[in-house]
Amino acid sequence: MARVFLDHVTKTFGNVIAVNDATLEIKDKEFLVLVGPSGCGKSTTLRMVAGLEEVTNGNIYIGDTLVNDVPPKDRDIAMVFQNYALYPHMDVYNNMAFGLKLRRFPKAEIDKRVKEAARTLGIENLLNRKPKELSGGQRQRVALGRAIVREPKVFLMDEPLSNLDAKLRVQMRSELSKLHNRLQTTIIYVTHDQTEAMTMGDRIVVMKDGFIQQVGAPLEIYSHPDNVFVAGFIGSPAMNFLDARVVKEGDDYYVDCESFKVKLPANRFERVGEYIGKEVIFGIRPEHIDDKELVPNPPADRVVTATVDVMEPMGSEAYLYLSNGPQSFVARVDAKTRATDGAEIQVVFNTDQAHLFDKKTEKAIR
Repeated sequence: MARVFLDHVTKTFGNVIAVNDATLEIKDKEFLVLVGPSGCGKSTTLRMVAGLEEVTNGNIYIGDTLVNDVPPKDRDIAMVFQNYALYPHMDVYNNMAFGLKLRRFPKAEIDKRVKEAARTLGIENLLNRKPKELSGGQRQRVALGRAIVREPKVFLMDEPLSNLDAKLRVQMRSELSKLHNRLQTTIIYVTHDQTEAMTMGDRIVVMKDGFIQQVGAPLEIYSHPDNVFVAGFIGSPAMNFLDARVVKEGDDYYVDCESFKVKLPANRFERVGEYIGKEVIFGIRPEHIDDKELVPNPPADRVVTATVDVMEPMGSEAYLYLSNGPQSFVARVDAKTRATDGAEIQVVFNTDQAHLFDKKTEKAIR
């Protein structure tokens, strides 16, 4: 297995900068997820590691080897694509064996590897079928199997679950995580789905417009986003962002959102004193706003009255789309709420979990 290192890597297509000065280390045996919206540069980054795109500037290392000029077939990587890319005229066995045959592996070794991979993926009974006879999930397993038999240093996966239905995606997320634990190999995984990133990655790389925005463990990025983009992209429903000013009353700090204000906890933001009287972006996740009726003894300085524009029951919980003056925000509350469309309710802002961002730079205020 191998570490992968991108050293100030840039990729341009004419005047368009697809990846801008990316420096990133993927550790040996790590499951690293590149996540971001379409056009952010994540797939281009993966294709440069694979050798399918040339690096404009910078260097890429796999292990200790500089691979900028190494052809894809000699990089000892295996790539799994979004569209599976199976050979329709071959059965599952031969689809999985094809790469090994090209490399002139002995028949016995090919048979051993294919059957081991099929057993790992639970597709032993499908080896004689053609791709057209398989479901989407089965085809995805075959594509994974074809990569596994290679026993490469690095697996590259480009949105491999995006063609599957929602239920199957959940199942395959679990399967891929278990597979990584069994194989103990380096995996670089590209997705636009932040749920996949949160549930599968050892670390997440959030990208936007060719730039790496933040790198860290899933919960670290969720709890301590570096900027407004990362805060809004990671988490579902997305974080609420409210225009506000920081005010000080006595020894206490508040965020004044024009039509209401809530108290900030002491020592939550070391630099908050620098922003007294200044405009900021007040960020709070929907799960950190709750129905006052469901919170025992809430502090009065964190309670806000709001109108329920829409109440969406989700089964175990409910989403409340709320408004207060010019401000609109979403609360994710327990299903026991008695809130109804058009009703006026009181909600509690858990500002222990709140975030502040600089209005101009959109960077987090710590």
